[in-house]
Amino acid sequence: MRRFLLVLRNEFALFRTTIPAHAVAVLQPVVLYLLMTTILVHPTFDMAMARTEGAQAAALAASLERVGSPIGSPYVRLELVDWDGGAIDRQVIRVEDRGGTPTAVQHFGMIDSNLVKNFRNRLTAAALLLWNDALGPRAVTVTQHPSLPRDVSYDVYFGMALLTMSAFLAAAIIGAMLTAQEFEFRTVAEYRLAPASLGLILGGRLVRLALSGLLSAGAVWLAVGLVTGVWPRDPWLVALILLPVAVIAGCVGMTAALLLRRTIPAFLVGLVGAFAGWIAGGAFGLPASFGTSFERISRLTPFSYAIELLFPRYFGAGDGAATIGEPFVSVAVLLLMAAGMVALTAVVYHRRVRRQE
Repeated sequence: MRRFLLVLRNEFALFRTTIPAHAVAVLQPVVLYLLMTTILVHPTFDMAMARTEGAQAAALAASLERVGSPIGSPYVRLELVDWDGGAIDRQVIRVEDRGGTPTAVQHFGMIDSNLVKNFRNRLTAAALLLWNDALGPRAVTVTQHPSLPRDVSYDVYFGMALLTMSAFLAAAIIGAMLTAQEFEFRTVAEYRLAPASLGLILGGRLVRLALSGLLSAGAVWLAVGLVTGVWPRDPWLVALILLPVAVIAGCVGMTAALLLRRTIPAFLVGLVGAFAGWIAGGAFGLPASFGTSFERISRLTPFSYAIELLFPRYFGAGDGAATIGEPFVSVAVLLLMAAGMVALTAVVYHRRVRRQE
């Protein structure tokens, strides 16, 4: 144990040689999350409606306020304004007389197609509610059965998915740079001559990389909680879920460096692998919602399994969790992936360092 602690202390001392990599690993995911939360779609939209006389205008205003989820925030925050038909910044709805028929006309002062679509969808939903009310006894009855006790902002899902990428990114790029520098600075000779066993050397580095990955994920976890006010159940379990992801990433970075023996190429392997795997593994939504082919591709990455395990920790926390996939299968696959990557890294390390190929 004493020799292992000495190896581990040396691994942490190497921080001084990779300060830029540590800065990227810890700060980049947090900055990405904070930037994305400013442009991600939010459920509630501020919608302006011109004040006009008539029962139809009052009914439309009441219908707009009814649009939304029964378990979450309203989709429309209605604002009645005095509008003379002049220039507008975003949009305004006015009930106008078109051919003797009161008609809701939505005026836009922007060209953002995504926002236009969301504004139009909300007006359409309000119109459908009015139409359904007008049907009387023939109205369509819609019974909703929410799968969650309360609606959760998309910011929460994105942050939850980003936890996996931050753990992977930190371990992969730091592992790649530390290992590649040993070849570039020729300090790899010390490992070739060291009496320490292969398991001791690799174990010390993997523990250090896993802790670095969890540290990066912890920064994102803190940012998500502060921004959304949503904290996961059992934070210790979140750390356990991310641990095999960090181990896999550390092995990916080390193996790339052992094969390439150059810092920049190995760094790029870790960087590209983190982003590509994260996007394919469910960065912006559960893979099953994007089709069968996409879901099959996602199963090749550890991210999809980790996200499935994290999902119950964030969605429905405190009021009953929503489970997706097969938790035992996800745990088994993550552990097998981690064990397989550790074995592969040990083989490559033995051939590249101990046998001096």
